Amino acid sequence: MKCRKLRLSCPCGRVAKQFTGIGFSPEHELVVYWNCVACKNRVYVSKPLSECWRECPATDDEIADELFGAAAHSDDLKFLRSLGVRYPEEP
Repeated sequence: MKCRKLRLSCPCGRVAKQFTGIGFSPEHELVVYWNCVACKNRVYVSKPLSECWRECPATDDEIADELFGAAAHSDDLKFLRSLGVRYPEEP
């Protein structure tokens, strides 16, 4: 599974090593909080879920579409289907 690591830091500059909690707010935001070991503050970071979606890594199909265009990807699928290759969920 691909994932992009979030690098979260306290206003004092210390990078979070462990999180106390991760959750969601009523405003549809991802909320991460921890206790900073340097300044002893409780730090809360929130990020709208829509922003989280934009920061997700691209899938292999999205990368192929960007590099070769959807038409080239479509031609590849047609060729593979002509050989009898199908996705498991296809009839």
